[in-house]
Amino acid sequence: MSKPKYSNETLIKFVDGELNDSATAMQILSDVIDGDKKLEARLDIYVKTREVLTKDGNTLLLNILNQEKK
Repeated sequence: MSKPKYSNETLIKFVDGELNDSATAMQILSDVIDGDKKLEARLDIYVKTREVLTKDGNTLLLNILNQEKK
């Protein structure tokens, strides 16, 4: 099995808008536009997870996660 082009951390930062590397962000977008289905599937997981974690009903979970960052 080959190593993925992008790390999970990079893709999570990309989805969260926290990737401070515009060249990498543009390459990710380019790969998606070019039809990289494996990359799309990986991104989809992070997008769906982000949607769940940021819903209004998940404030307890968000507080716990945010506390770990402090």
